[in-house]
Parts: sequence; C-alpha cells; structure tokens
Amino acid sequence: MAKLRFTIGNNVSVVLMLAVGPFLIPIESSLAANYPISPQGDYFDCEAKGVKPGDTVTLEAGTRNPLKIRNCNGTAANPITIRNDPNGTGPTKIRRASGSDKGIVFSCDDCIGVAIDGSSKWRGAPTGKTYGIVVTITGGGAPSAFVKIGGMSRFVTIRNLEIDGAWPGLASDGIGLSVNDHSIKRAVYPNAWREGFLIEHNYIHDIEGEGMYVGPNYRDGDLPLRDIEIRFNVVEDIGWEGINTKSMLAGNNSVHHNIVRRVGKNVSRTNKPNQYAGINNNTGSVKIYNNWVEDTGTHGIKVGSGEGPPESSGFGPFKSYVWNNVIVNAGGLWRSFMSESHGISVSAQDGREKPVPYVYNNTIINPRSKGIHVANNVAAGFVRDNIVAGTGTASIQAPSSCKQTNNRVGGISEMHFIDAEGKNFRLRSDSPARNVGSGDFPDTDFDDRARPQDGIPDQGAFEFTATAAESHAPANPTLE
Repeated sequence: MAKLRFTIGNNVSVVLMLAVGPFLIPIESSLAANYPISPQGDYFDCEAKGVKPGDTVTLEAGTRNPLKIRNCNGTAANPITIRNDPNGTGPTKIRRASGSDKGIVFSCDDCIGVAIDGSSKWRGAPTGKTYGIVVTITGGGAPSAFVKIGGMSRFVTIRNLEIDGAWPGLASDGIGLSVNDHSIKRAVYPNAWREGFLIEHNYIHDIEGEGMYVGPNYRDGDLPLRDIEIRFNVVEDIGWEGINTKSMLAGNNSVHHNIVRRVGKNVSRTNKPNQYAGINNNTGSVKIYNNWVEDTGTHGIKVGSGEGPPESSGFGPFKSYVWNNVIVNAGGLWRSFMSESHGISVSAQDGREKPVPYVYNNTIINPRSKGIHVANNVAAGFVRDNIVAGTGTASIQAPSSCKQTNNRVGGISEMHFIDAEGKNFRLRSDSPARNVGSGDFPDTDFDDRARPQDGIPDQGAFEFTATAAESHAPANPTLE
C-alpha cells in the first residue's frame, strides 16, 4: 500500500481513496504536524502533546519567559524540529526578566532525535546570517546555564541560536550552552551514551562561565559522550573557556571551523588558572582543526586527561589530532598571573588514560609562553610542520617520545605573511614556509583549499596561492 507524506496545517493523518476499476483502494497518508508554543507558554511536553518523529514544534515570535521542553522522541533520521516562527515578524526571544540566581533559561530534557533550529527566516528578516532563537536575560539573577540539554537526550542538533549572557552588565554567572546532567549516572545506565550531537552556526557571547560546556568530568559518573561535532560557531567575550569538552570516550568527535575570541576574561577567578583556554578537550579522542583562536586567558588549545578514566580502562589511549588551526595571542591579554600560557598545550595526569598528540600544520602567533608544549608523560605522538612566530620563550617543547620534525620558528617578520598587522597570516610567495612541508600533509588548509597547490605542501595552516596573495583578503574571520 502506497503511503504519501505531506503537511496540511496541524493535521496528523488523512486517508485518500484511489479508484482502480470498480474498486476504491484506501491510501494511508501519515502527515507531519506542527505544534505552536505561544509566547505565554513556559512548558511543553512533546509526549503528552502527541508529537511524533518528523513533526515540528514552533516557538512563536516575540519575547517569552524561560521555557522548558521535554520528552521529545524523534529519531536521528527523522527528528522532531523545534524552530523559530517563519511567519512571525522577528525572532523568538527567550529570556529571564526577574528571579533569583541559578536555574535555566531554555532547556530540553529527555530530547531524543531533536533539532533545535533557529534558521527560519521570519517575515522581513535581513539577508545574511540571522539567529531566529535568542536566549538571554534582561533582569534578575544569573542562571546556571542559558541553554541546557539534559536527561537522556541524544541525537540532538543545536543550530543558529544566539546566546547572549549579558555579562558583565547584568549577569554575574552562567554557562552559555551546557550539554550535561549530573542526575543521570552511567552506573544506572551502563550502556547509555550521550551521543550524536551536532552544534553548529551558533553565536555565543558575553558569558561569565564557559561558552560551551559539553560533557561531564569523568569522576562525576555521568554519561560519557561519543560522536560529537562542534562546528562553525562564533564564541566571543567569555569569562572561562570558550569551548570545553569532556569525557568524549568513543566515536568520532570533532571541533572545527569555529571562531573563538577574547576568552578567559574573568580576572576575578585567579584560583582556577586552568579554565581559561580557547578550546579545551579534557579526556577523550578528538579532532580539532580549522579553528581561529585569538586572545585567550591561557592556552589557545588545550588537550588533557585530568581526572579521566584510569589506565587500562579500555577507553584509551585517546588520539588527539590538532591541525590547521590559527592561534593568535594565546595568554596575551587577560591573565597577568598565568605565566604558562601556550599556543597548544597537551598534558596528562599520572595513572589516567593518556592523550596521543598529533599536532601539525598549525600557525601560532605571539603566544605568551611556548608555541607548543607537550608534557613528558603523554603517549608517543608527533609535532610536525607547524609555524610558531613571535613566541615569548622556547618555541616548542616536547619529550623525545613525541617526534618533532620540520617545524618553523622565528620572528613574525621572518615568516613573510601577507599582512601580519592586519592578522592575515597567509603566506607571501617569498615565505620560507612555502614548498617545504612534509610528504604527509592534510588534504586541505585553513581556507579549505586543496593541498598542495604547486607540487609541494607548505608549512603552517595556509597553503600559498597567487590568488590569495594578490587579493590581500584578510584571514581574520568575521561574523556574517
């Protein structure tokens, strides 16, 4: 029996009758439904409302108080979409206007197979990048998190949200986006994972805590993570880490093509000097590539194993690939008390499963301390084909077990960048980093341009092309 799928208002199903000779044959059609939540709504239970895979929940345009959504049971292949209203005249704004500290502004608990998507263009929306769901505060105490995904949530996409932490003008606390739940323990759910998350094209700014806090400390016993992808986000003006990931113990995990700027700004918390990196992966296998990281409190990119699973747990060692990143002024602006601030830092904790560092083809400019620092007790890896320019101390430090080959270090002017003062760190035709890369190289560069361009790859994050050199296009990314 043929089945047709289409949408008519809020209908759930119809039966069409097909004439075949003298017979009428019913054709069942299962329809995707739309469930609006008015600006006055503060709670929505998908299961109680009968929301099914493929259905849509629309947050009507306007300003609303904190909103809690729960029990959405879509699938990875056919998700429930929570969206802004394409028929409204503006974005939907979820905000706290009063109340005491703590709590959440926007949460989705026990959300399985869900896409939270602010991509819809409202009537009269400008061209270019827009954020159809805005989460912030306009008064009252600061929340513990502005957006939180908790419970047994998995297979969740978070796309085109603006999270404005209103710090320091209003808020004095709060994580931007939290993917975590201390009430869900792996001892109770030993086969469960917090998995299948895609976090993309969000703008997270002016946050006192972490911009993103994705995953738990292993010691807390929460669900571990796998198959996490964080890409094309802009994270700016953050008190603690810009992007903080933890316990990604299996699967394919990646943090790529993000812009992270001005993080680690909260100078009042000098007792926690390790929480001011641009991107920090604490325990787990991950690929970190094609990110722009600029002006951090401590390290530009940090990979570690602090308080992770013990050695021989079966989870590690954790392969950590870090390539094609541009890191500018790591540790340079906000933390005068923190002398050890490196462009890229890889460390391990004794007795824990260790990271395996593969650090290659990064361009690191003016770090406060070393360009690349690999601790003595990490697993064997390599540091290769990186450019480190303008370092304050020794450029690269790594143990003998971590092989160093073909890195270029020196002054900024020696690298012959197109326009270092303008933060365009692409190579000029006469750059000494041109055509001297190793035979093992990434397929593309920071600009997603194929490598090599003229027979032999280049060192650093950028592959030289005459077009890029002639155009003088700035490498410093900007928000669309």
